[in-house]
Amino acid sequence: MDSSFLTLVNVSLGLYTTICFFKILIQFGLSNHPARYTAHLIVLCVFCYFLGLSLTDLGVIGPLEWMRWRSVPVVAGSLAMLLQVILMGNQFSRVQQKVVSRLPIIAALLCFAFFYEKADYFLIITLVAGSLFLSISVGNRYQKRQYFKMVFFLSLIYGCKLINIYWVYVLGEMLLFMALFYFFLFEQGFMMAAKMDDFKASLEGDS
Repeated sequence: MDSSFLTLVNVSLGLYTTICFFKILIQFGLSNHPARYTAHLIVLCVFCYFLGLSLTDLGVIGPLEWMRWRSVPVVAGSLAMLLQVILMGNQFSRVQQKVVSRLPIIAALLCFAFFYEKADYFLIITLVAGSLFLSISVGNRYQKRQYFKMVFFLSLIYGCKLINIYWVYVLGEMLLFMALFYFFLFEQGFMMAAKMDDFKASLEGDS
């Protein structure tokens, strides 16, 4: 019964991220704007991770295959989010943003090929780096609040996993709903800002 409850939690996380993923696609659509491309990539990585996790718990994907392939969404998503935080506080040209937005895929493929077992450490490093960058940056108060709340819940989840008690571990998995809630708020705010920048650029091009 214990393992079945954990499976239920993970499947629910997969359903939740699926709904949020398609909601964001419908709300913002697809765009060639590099900032929105980066945001879509991050949301796609989160969606693929939790979908793969739920399918693994259901026995559709083998545990060994999942342990290797999970490094792709973890590394690509975490690096893309770090770059997103950096881009949010600085003015980069459209060409520079396009070049930077391709780096997460390259890094994920390299990690998958050579050191997929280090993906979790990569995630922690990028989250800490993003938190440090936001703590010294100016502006973007709304995105900062959502990001720090997300990191706070992820820290609680990590702490729950360090405690070798099953139900504490399950509690940590359930806290993922809160971390994901603030994650999607952060991404929606970022996409809205990128959409407004895209709209302003189109107006300047027409004038």
